Amino acid sequence: MSSKESRRRSNRRSNRKQKYSTTTSSVVTDDESNGSSSSDDDQHYKYRRGEYIREYKVKRHIFDGTFGRVLKVKRRNSKTYALKIVRRNHVESAQSEADVLFHLKRKGLSRYFVELYECFHHRGYYCMVFERLGPSLYELMKLNKNHGIPMSLIRSISKQLLKYIGQLHDLKIVHTDLKPENILFSKNYKLKRGQQDLYLPQDDRIKIIDLGGAVFDYEGHDCIINTRQYRAPEVQLQCSEWNHKSDVWGIACIIAEMYLGHLLFQTRKNEYEHMALVEKVTDQNFPYWMASSVKGSLKQCFTKNSTNGKYYIWPQENTTKESIAKVENQKPLRELILDPLLRDLLQKMLEIDPDKRISCHEALHHKFFCH
Repeated sequence: MSSKESRRRSNRRSNRKQKYSTTTSSVVTDDESNGSSSSDDDQHYKYRRGEYIREYKVKRHIFDGTFGRVLKVKRRNSKTYALKIVRRNHVESAQSEADVLFHLKRKGLSRYFVELYECFHHRGYYCMVFERLGPSLYELMKLNKNHGIPMSLIRSISKQLLKYIGQLHDLKIVHTDLKPENILFSKNYKLKRGQQDLYLPQDDRIKIIDLGGAVFDYEGHDCIINTRQYRAPEVQLQCSEWNHKSDVWGIACIIAEMYLGHLLFQTRKNEYEHMALVEKVTDQNFPYWMASSVKGSLKQCFTKNSTNGKYYIWPQENTTKESIAKVENQKPLRELILDPLLRDLLQKMLEIDPDKRISCHEALHHKFFCH
């Protein structure tokens, strides 16, 4: 991370403390938090089954992530929780997430987003106590092995997702990292086989997690956000300060993935290929204002002199044959999404120009949700 970006994040953190005063009043300081530790900053907390972390008894390991380790714990004579023990080099992001979640809790939105109960320090680690939720949308699609899920479930999840993120946008907050891994079913049930031999949730109500990258509208929006496959073009091109419309693009990618059973934009580390796929899938060209204000490495791929309205130069001289073939063989949205109402909704949500892209609230009024 550059020193400039570090200063920006520190300023954001300071501003949040002043405006919302959440995390500082919610974190309990542990006497051991300043104690010495042999662990490096990027190491996971080394737990023992049955040990107590404050009043929480460790039952089992749930999973490890980039941010830290999640354990199933049980409070004395009480129910179970998910305890996130954050790696020391991810504390700032975790504290930002706590800021947002406590703010949402005061606004009565805990029924839409994962509920955070408390934060504290334990042996030098920052700990967050969450409600326990069910499996993720990603797990559901993985179990179904690249088969799309039923349209009724797509409609239900999409409607909830647009409603909840729309509520977030009303508070001038952008999630910035929407993807199937961050959408969890609210009840802790196992996924079971249903009709057509597909795994289905017993309860289709969802909650949204991972707001560590969420930003408020008063913060600068000029950095790269999102996982690439769900990243809006204005973010990738750094051609303007992105806003809540970048979340709409991410939701559209998730909805398409539920229908298709695979990623809409199947690209990994190649940003040049990604932008070519964006044009091919959406059947649109980048508008002049975006082409003329690109920053970063992609700037060389755009020209201000269009050919038939096209400003993006593809392929480049060093583009591989494999990448050229992938883009050439990519089907557009009109051939991928056969349901006409869903296709029309996605076309409106996948407008390359964010000024023309519909909002979450506008999407909720689409005919696709009138069935």
